[in-house]
Amino acid sequence: MIVLLAAAALATPSFDPTTTDAVFAGAEVYDATGSIQLWSRIERHVDSDPALFAAGEFNTVTAWADNTAFAPWIGTCFGSGTPDGSAFLLHEGVRAATASGTPILFVPGAGDNASRGFVTMATRMDLSGRPVYALTFSHPHGDVFEQAEIIADAIARIRERTGAPEVDVVSHSKGGISVAIYLSHHAAADWGDTRYEAVGTHYRGDVRRAVFIATPLGGIDTGYRWPLANLIGTSADTAYAPSSWRTYYPYTTSVPGIATDLREQDFLPSSGDLFPGQRQLLLRQDYAVPGSLPWLGAYALQPDWYTTYEGGYGYYSYSDGIDAAIEAGGNVIDRVTATGVDPSVDLYVLAGQNPLMPNGTEDLLVSFFGAEWVDIATAGVDVWSSLVADATGDGLISAGITDDEVHGLSSGDLILGEISGPSDGLVFVTSATAGDRLTARGAEVVETYVANLSHLDLLYASPITGSLLIAEAEADPLENRWMAAVGARYIEADTLGWVERVLADEVVDTGGDTGGDTDTDTDTDTGGDTEEDTDAPDDTGPVVDTDTGDDAPKPDEEGCGGGCAAPGQPGGAGTLALALAGRALARRRRA
Repeated sequence: MIVLLAAAALATPSFDPTTTDAVFAGAEVYDATGSIQLWSRIERHVDSDPALFAAGEFNTVTAWADNTAFAPWIGTCFGSGTPDGSAFLLHEGVRAATASGTPILFVPGAGDNASRGFVTMATRMDLSGRPVYALTFSHPHGDVFEQAEIIADAIARIRERTGAPEVDVVSHSKGGISVAIYLSHHAAADWGDTRYEAVGTHYRGDVRRAVFIATPLGGIDTGYRWPLANLIGTSADTAYAPSSWRTYYPYTTSVPGIATDLREQDFLPSSGDLFPGQRQLLLRQDYAVPGSLPWLGAYALQPDWYTTYEGGYGYYSYSDGIDAAIEAGGNVIDRVTATGVDPSVDLYVLAGQNPLMPNGTEDLLVSFFGAEWVDIATAGVDVWSSLVADATGDGLISAGITDDEVHGLSSGDLILGEISGPSDGLVFVTSATAGDRLTARGAEVVETYVANLSHLDLLYASPITGSLLIAEAEADPLENRWMAAVGARYIEADTLGWVERVLADEVVDTGGDTGGDTDTDTDTDTGGDTEEDTDAPDDTGPVVDTDTGDDAPKPDEEGCGGGCAAPGQPGGAGTLALALAGRALARRRRA
């Protein structure tokens, strides 16, 4: 039976889900300190189909370095810091040998890997006894069609490992677009990509539920909206994100003889292609660009904002414009909309509506908004308070940013992300909640949950992590006062509990004293409606406490709540500390 199942699960002809290219179960499955085990094993696989996969282009930022945040062994496992697009890593949960139920595959976003963004959520599901797997793609900004095929391969491998007929897939940000492509792919699909149409695996009916977290289902236009960041990426070797300029003229376009060619790192693949997956996410958004909003102050100082977006020569640059980049990317977002996910898959959408983002490095601040951010930061609390008040009054961000969080902005611990429209700091709420773009063939969005969190915080929020943040604020109120407000939002939103609820397996009611009734019950029913739920999760699906059984876990003396395992084990105090550190954005920009 298992042999037949494996045969049916084959993806591209060159991929064999019964074998591995390499397996790692030593230091590679631990965190950077070597004290916290994150996985039971990491497998390297290769899908060497010559018609689909190609060698990617890397720079010093996108290559897998030995000191990659939270995953120092990624390059080692790949066998190279610049692996071929055909390779991928499949990480298996610590308790996989004793796990049961529907397996869960976690798919990361741009610039991420299995051991960073999803470490807290994956650990929680691993503790609950579910088989847990997570992907690391070879390129952090790779082509979405290549990555869609890798997802098909990973699912085939998981089915072979577990014997399960279906898996649940949880994706974040850009990763969700590749998931949607696989779930939508069929013989008549028009993707504008002849490679994928020729050999890409048609959806095989092997996904039960798909959760899209902060996924730009309606596209993004960040690179064209905030052109000041282009000044940080004038060197291809150190660019963190694609440039929306083709050419930069440091002495203005009146001196055309002195110019910097940005074609190697721009959105269009004319000279190089360092960020192939980014142009595939592009779509115009229905909000005024920051350069046209003078009340934004220094945020509005975006050079050549009109010509960057619409195309043409500006004072300092030449841009092909967003429409040319959308066309070069194949207009993927609209193609996903036209194709539609297979109707057998239940869809869930999780979005954030708070633009207050954690700031891991000063580089991120500058790369996202440009050097002008530094002027705002050094101006102090009063300037931030005024900017927040203006943004709230104009309806661009939700009310509720506290004084303590304003202090977090002025100290540089928090960054106010995308505020030219309601967003999670990177993706507009209207885009992240555009579940109707997946339903052309009748698939149903069972539930949409909009939480008061930012793009990355959606991956970490629970009563446990919230309590830990509040404890940090109480221990050092001068330095960490901002953590109290963020922690309170974590507790209220409890996105980890929401994901656990919507993915819960059915529970068989043995009947007890009702006469041996064997009816099947499930706690994932949200009432059958598809209305947007903007409140915190309710009593329809209680959060499962995976350790003590307490309904309201509180931190204990070791800083570990009721859902924690022993220190040094996934879910223990060490992992939770790692999760809190993981809130800080790594240098690779996510989308």
